[in-house]
Order: sequence, then structure tokens, then C-alpha cells
Amino acid sequence: MCKEKKHHILVIGSPLPFTGGGLRALRSLREYIKYFKVYFFITGFSYKALPELINLLKLLKSMNVGLSGFSQMPEMIFKPRKILGTRIVESILPLMMPNLAHIRINTLNYNAIIVLNEGWDYVSNGAILAEFLKIPSMVILQLPPFYSSRRRFSNILRAILLWRALRSNTPIEKILSEIEAIILNTSEYYLRRLRYEEVFRKFNIILGVSKAVAVEMGDEWFNRVICLDPGVSLDDEDLMIIKRVKEKVRGKENYIVFGGRPTSEKGLFEALISFKTISKHFPDIKLLITGKALPTVFPHIRRICKKLGIESKVVFTGFIPRERRFEIVAKAKLMLYPSHVDAFPYAVLESLHLGTPVIAYRIPALEIYYGGTPGVELVNEWDLESFTVKAIDILEKGVGVIEPPKIKSWDEIMNEEVRIVQKLVITGKSI
Repeated sequence: MCKEKKHHILVIGSPLPFTGGGLRALRSLREYIKYFKVYFFITGFSYKALPELINLLKLLKSMNVGLSGFSQMPEMIFKPRKILGTRIVESILPLMMPNLAHIRINTLNYNAIIVLNEGWDYVSNGAILAEFLKIPSMVILQLPPFYSSRRRFSNILRAILLWRALRSNTPIEKILSEIEAIILNTSEYYLRRLRYEEVFRKFNIILGVSKAVAVEMGDEWFNRVICLDPGVSLDDEDLMIIKRVKEKVRGKENYIVFGGRPTSEKGLFEALISFKTISKHFPDIKLLITGKALPTVFPHIRRICKKLGIESKVVFTGFIPRERRFEIVAKAKLMLYPSHVDAFPYAVLESLHLGTPVIAYRIPALEIYYGGTPGVELVNEWDLESFTVKAIDILEKGVGVIEPPKIKSWDEIMNEEVRIVQKLVITGKSI
């Protein structure tokens, strides 16, 4: 009996498990190879860090994923950062000139193209290749690529400006740094929405990993984006690790944990400011920050902790294995999660499964999936006073019940996603 021939799909994205988006992309890729012959297109070849590129190539080889080609940005767009120390040109120019990248592609008989992440280089290259190869296309949005609400954008920008202000050493440096951030992010706000809306109309399917993605993008896109509800969960391996950790951990230790990546958009600096007040009420308590900060950024974060007078109470673990991170979260008394940017955060779900309460901002991703969940307290963005008061209250009194929300299993999510891809491959249409 002849073995059924697999359809060929071309995949673009960042399937490296260093972020939630990378982890989810990797899980999609692992699922796709069961049903399709998968080829991978590498984007940003000229500026991707060499260790990351090597890790990606090793991963693709181990999974028997073929290479289809790559895109390369002209080196001239990176020179302003080297000379002037600003990334305005390299951020804005690709949005202004979507065809700027040089593309090299093996023109095999692909049946569809799937973009696993919402980054502009992935999405723009995906649209260009789909048009060139005349094949149907799908993009998976793991975060909102733009925000219809100016209030939401302003809150994110405010977090970036806080970072710029805290890292500046002089008033002049602070003013110049903030001006650059305002120009860059405001330009991106308008350009991103214009370009993404333009390019999304070229895709057959736009798939969001949660309802929050469509909500953030605005009314026009609420019916255009097909939303998994949600498209993120803990897989069997995660659940086994959590079970092992809970059997091993016997109690809470005297620290709290920051739940996001150490970046301004994830609310790192708001967490540090809140922790300064918390530590006055609990002088011996520590704050643990997991995740890898960029080598160029980490010294600034250290100096900010010193400015705030909390340098001896903040512990940075760097990137650590998943099981070790789960142990840290399980032993923590509380997770601080003042993130401004999310679709469905792994960190909050993991924390609840590990029996650790969470305080977070009331953004759509948290309100939709965690509003009213036992063990989760939500406050308005930038209400640091309420955020801190609730943290102190939990540390003093504890919480009665901690209960993760009931959501689909990872297998159910992947089955749904694969069915959508199969329909796209066979019919060239949306579901």
C-alpha cells in the first residue's frame, strides 16, 4: 500500500523557546512535521545573532525540516545605530519600504505558507513569498501587532519612557532619550497599523492565539481574525514537570518573583518601584527575576536597582531550565506581573498551577482569561499604589483559594490549528 504523500508547507518564524512566542512557534512546528513536509525560510539573516542562528539551524536539522531560503536586509540600515546609537532607521525604514529585504528562495512546489510569529520581517516576507509563489497563506498572531486604542499605546509608551528616564545619568541625556523614544514609538504606532492592515489583507487566514489579539486590534479585525480561545496551554511535559515540582516543594520561601521577561513592556521597572515599597514593609524579602536580559541592557538594570536602593534585595537568575523556573515560582509567595503586552500569558497560568498568587494589570489578555479567577488580582494599568497595596495585603494575609482557569489542552489546540492549516492547503481558503 502506497504511503500518502505529504503536502509541502513553507514556514517562517522564530521557533526558539527563549520567549513564550518562540516556545509556541516551536510547538506548532513540531506538530506540523507530523502531517506535512516542512521547509523553513530564515528571515533577518544579516542581523540575526550568530549563536541564535546556529541554534535555529541545529533545531531545524534535528527535526528534519528543510531550508528553503533566507531574506537579507541591506547593511546600510544598521549603520545609524553604530554611528549615532539610535535604532530609528532600522525600525522605521522596513515599515516604509516593505520590499527592502533581499530574498533568496528555492522555488519548490509549496502548497501553502505559514507565518508563526507577528514580527514585521516575518509577516512582510510571508506576504511577498505567497504572492510570488502564488500559494495560500496564513499568519499566526501571538501578540497584537498594533493597538486600536490610543490609551493602550500611551500606557506602553509610558513604560518605555520610564525605562529611558531611569537609565539616564543627566537631565540632558534623559530629555534626548525620551524625545528619541517618543519619535520612534509614535512613528511606529502609525506606520505599523498602516502597513500591517495593508499586508494582512493579502493573507487568506489571520489566526490569533486568543480573543485579546482581535480586541486590541479593533472592531474591523474582530471578525477578520480567527481566534483560538485560547491557543495557548500547558502541554503534557509542562504538567509532568509541575507535578514533580509540587511533590518536591514543601512550602513558600521569603521572596516574590517577577513573572515576565525583564523588559519595560512587561512592566519590569514598575515592578521594581513597587518592590521598593514592599521591601519597606518586609525588610528581609527578596525579588527574583528570571529570564535573560540583553548584555547591553543588564548593567543599566543593575544601576536602576542601585538608584532605588534595592540592589541587595534583587536576584537575577538569567535564563534557566524550565523545571528550575517552575521550582522558583512554586516557592515564591507572590508573582508580580505588571505586563502591558500580552495575548495569553504562560507565566500566569504556570503560577496558578504551582500554587502562587498573581497581581497583574487589567489589560484585555488578563481580563478576558483571568478576570475573577481565584488567586489573581487585577488593577488598572499604572495604578502602582493599588498594585503595591494588594501585594502587601497578600503577603500579610495570604489568599484563600488559588485555581487555574479551565482551558483546552495543548493537544486540542494543536488539532484545531492543524485542521485550519489542512483546510488552507487543500482548498486555499479560510475555515
